[in-house]
Amino acid sequence: MSSIYKVFMMIFILVISAALTGCGGDSAGGKGGKKVEITWLVRTDANMIKWEEQTIADFEAKNPNIKVKLETIPQDEIDQRLTTMISSGNVPDVWSSNWANSGFATYRGMDALLDLTSYVQNDAQQLKGIPDHLMDIYKIDGKIYGIPMLGIGSYLFYNKDLFDEAGLEYPPTDWNDTSWNWDKALEYAQKLTKDNGKAADKIYGLLDNNSPARKAWSFGGEFFKPEAYTTGVMGEPAILDNPKNAEALQFFTDLINKYKVSPTPSALDAVSQLGDPFMTGKVAMVVNGGWGFWAYKPAEFNWGVAPIPYIEGRIPTLYVDPWNISAKSKHPDEAWEFVKFLADPNGAAKSFMEATSATPADATLMEDWYQQMAEITGMSVEDIKQVNDGAFVDGKEADNHLITKFSIIGTTIDQTMTAVYEGKKTVDEGLKEIDKNLRSLDLD
Repeated sequence: MSSIYKVFMMIFILVISAALTGCGGDSAGGKGGKKVEITWLVRTDANMIKWEEQTIADFEAKNPNIKVKLETIPQDEIDQRLTTMISSGNVPDVWSSNWANSGFATYRGMDALLDLTSYVQNDAQQLKGIPDHLMDIYKIDGKIYGIPMLGIGSYLFYNKDLFDEAGLEYPPTDWNDTSWNWDKALEYAQKLTKDNGKAADKIYGLLDNNSPARKAWSFGGEFFKPEAYTTGVMGEPAILDNPKNAEALQFFTDLINKYKVSPTPSALDAVSQLGDPFMTGKVAMVVNGGWGFWAYKPAEFNWGVAPIPYIEGRIPTLYVDPWNISAKSKHPDEAWEFVKFLADPNGAAKSFMEATSATPADATLMEDWYQQMAEITGMSVEDIKQVNDGAFVDGKEADNHLITKFSIIGTTIDQTMTAVYEGKKTVDEGLKEIDKNLRSLDLD
């Protein structure tokens, strides 16, 4: 009996051990025998595809039981298709809420984003290079919903060759240099504008690519109340409350219609048929987001970067894009392993910066980025550091990232402002109309 009992116990122990091993495999981030597939949704971008494919290959090599399926969607289609995915429950596991025309607040308001707080706490050491002021953008009521991958400011990019032809000194890189103000930028724009009567040959001195609300920020204006950025709900607009709004938009309208150094919307559409107006040499100075650092790399002329012209209260727009995980992801642990891999400054985050020249969120990569941008622009590392870092001192995250349903809000504003820029309405008329139209929106 004793030998039979011993055999029985050995068999029992083996069965239990096998069962425990099997249970552990399914819950350990795909490390057991079962292979898990997660979906990574990205914007269609020919400049990114090689990095995306290599990143997947590198991740799968280190995580053989997690397969990553890449899904690419044109940016203009992301909102519509994501809404359908979310409502059907067929969601991507990993994506960026700011890569749609709406943004983070809209998708958090749809309960589409997973609370990442516990993951971040467990892996805090691996994310320590991301500054708190960037992490805090995606911390709502103490919960973390996104891991910043980019930290982009706004700047004035200028064509050095056109400056040289006009005999103009390059703008400074110090955001506190008050000599580089909007009056000076207008003076430069007038000297840089070339008009021989042929629309196709005209070179405009200055183009501000910002939305009307962000143009107002450049002058210290504000279209919305402070609580809109914390609650995510637009509420009552503040368009008529701040005189800086009218001052800003009058200035930019005058650039078009009075000084004729900026294109009308219709002229801009025509010029853009040939490509980006700055890249084709049709615009000498352009105010744009920091994606210009890499978008303008192929330019066939020399270019530089300067602060947005000074005025008291000036607020540069920030674009801090996060990696997110869908709240309804069927494999959140595996998705987190991938997000952590994407954020690794010694791995995918570094290769992303090297491949795209995008400004990294992780501070440990910034010195490499400064050097890379210095080589591209011909500016010194110190000047690149000064112009980039200065944008973040008073910068504010983009309104469409923090206010829900902003695609509707933005469209409503643009419909009126197009008429203002074309000289069909005055600035005062336009602002009153925008205020009325925004108040009539049903955004519940």
